[in-house]
Amino acid sequence: LAARGRSASSPHMPLAILQLLASGALLLPGATRMPEAARIAASCLVPACLSLCLLASSPDMAIAVSGGGKDFSGQELEGRDFSGQKLSGKEFRGIQGANANFQGANLASTSFFKADLSKANFAGADLTGASLEEAGLEGVNFDGAILQSAYLTRTIADAASIQGADFSEAVMPGSTLKVLCAREDATGENPTTRVPTRDSLMCP
Repeated sequence: LAARGRSASSPHMPLAILQLLASGALLLPGATRMPEAARIAASCLVPACLSLCLLASSPDMAIAVSGGGKDFSGQELEGRDFSGQKLSGKEFRGIQGANANFQGANLASTSFFKADLSKANFAGADLTGASLEEAGLEGVNFDGAILQSAYLTRTIADAASIQGADFSEAVMPGSTLKVLCAREDATGENPTTRVPTRDSLMCP
């Protein structure tokens, strides 16, 4: 048999034809065998599960936990350049991101939980509401970054520079707050929010 008038990728293809395509009993004109990814997708009788089937057939595809866009969680992103990109709400949990460049990126509400961000560059980045809890932040550049309402742990003290960073209403241990206030680079004013770093930390 040969299908006519519609391609195998049509979302309106009758279920009976999809079943035949999936079983291999129906071939398209000029084709010897249906591609594996398409065959798996065709085997889904409920349209809502088609995306899940395609995901199973293509290991390189990923779905964002936060909804929409790509989820980078667990990936090896050492040295990757994300500068200036709009990545709000994305997941970077547990990534290997040493020396990655996030300068000027929109990272609002992102999650870097337990990520390795050693020597990464977040200068001028917007990290409003972001989670950096238990992330490896040794040698990180936060100059001019916006960390308003961000979730931080003691590792923020390992950052290389925080000059001009805005920590307004950021959540962190009280002992870590004292450590940041004692730093010589806890100075300057955020170029975007115009909030002095020491004021954002409520330093005495």
